[in-house]
Amino acid sequence: MLRKISFSLLSVLLLTGCGGVTKVLPTPTPTPQAKFSIPSDCTKTGLNKALAKIVKGSKYIATQWQPALGTELADVLNNGGLACSYGLQSAEIGATARWVEDKNMIFENRVNGWLKDGYSKVLLDGIDTDAAYFLLKKQSPTQEFHIWVLNFKYQGAWFSLSCTAFAQSLSDGIPLAKAMIAA
Repeated sequence: MLRKISFSLLSVLLLTGCGGVTKVLPTPTPTPQAKFSIPSDCTKTGLNKALAKIVKGSKYIATQWQPALGTELADVLNNGGLACSYGLQSAEIGATARWVEDKNMIFENRVNGWLKDGYSKVLLDGIDTDAAYFLLKKQSPTQEFHIWVLNFKYQGAWFSLSCTAFAQSLSDGIPLAKAMIAA
């Protein structure tokens, strides 16, 4: 009988020694990505302050937008977005910024058109975007106007930034893109 008890005790000890203690850690709950709040007032975005460091004397340019149906501007304004222009109107130097929540995938619906129009998918230095597309066409004998346009998606919002002649590369507009986010 002593032998049976010893064998049973030994079996229990061996089995419990093999399994060890397992800690069950709670499964981390993914934190939802913060949503960007679209600014509601062009004079309070901080974008003009960032532009004034590049274009001295820059001012907010009040604009009565009348977008044509189907345009990017119509997508922005018809979905509760904001469009603002800043710069030196008399010299035609400045930037136009647009913000809109991407609740109807309006950003994604534009991507194929941007690529067809010559935009390149890019990474923005210091900005963690979902996606960004950039177009640069400098003024030339065959290109009448300087074109610098950046479209990017950040925290559920579509950001669009157009700059005039002062922006000669993607990096020239990054301070303005960061100011748009800080708005």
